[in-house]
Amino acid sequence: MTSRSPEGRDRRRAALMRVPLFARLAPVQLDELAAAATTRRLEAREELFHKGDAAAQVYVVASGRLKVTSTSSEGSEVVLNLLDVNEVVGELPLLVGGVRTATIVALEPSELVVLERREFLRFLREHPEATLELLTVLAERVVRLSECIEDSVFLGVAARIAKKLLALAETFGEEAPDGVHVTLRLSQGELAQYVGTTRETVNKQIRAWSEQGVVSMAAGAITIHARDELERLAGLAVA
Repeated sequence: MTSRSPEGRDRRRAALMRVPLFARLAPVQLDELAAAATTRRLEAREELFHKGDAAAQVYVVASGRLKVTSTSSEGSEVVLNLLDVNEVVGELPLLVGGVRTATIVALEPSELVVLERREFLRFLREHPEATLELLTVLAERVVRLSECIEDSVFLGVAARIAKKLLALAETFGEEAPDGVHVTLRLSQGELAQYVGTTRETVNKQIRAWSEQGVVSMAAGAITIHARDELERLAGLAVA
């Protein structure tokens, strides 16, 4: 559902202001951008867009979490990235006037600020310093993708699962007396897609770690009880 209600303008403005790409705008410029934007709300498991769709908008995540996925010709799905609040979504194909290179699905009820291609490109032309910030965002994604490729080649499955759990804890973790609670709920199937393995493999590994007191997972809620052990398994521990 998309909306441009006047009462939502302040919320759009606040969401844009939290994003580094737009943070340096003067108040009047933020007002203009927020007025030109719309709001889109997604229910859990609802698609934002599908791989192959025409790219006509760029999005800012105002609330909620989403997953970036791709599907092979055989129907196998892989989770390429997980998106949190304040992230910019869908800007790359927008810049080259192409099509969406992945599918994005809400993992929970989410709200996004929507900028049309014309408004976004005008913003970049008028604020060339923002282009450097955008290049930083894109470069970070390339580094992350390269790291994922390297992990799939050089790391075993257990190490990859450990490394992904640590990444989830870094982005979505909350400290608790029994460890780190990952506030983003993922099914074992989604965790498997994120790691690049099968649900059965993830189930077996999580069950083994649960018996050892390293990790527990129930109804999609992940708790890391022994971060140092995961760091050792992932090859991240400092000797």
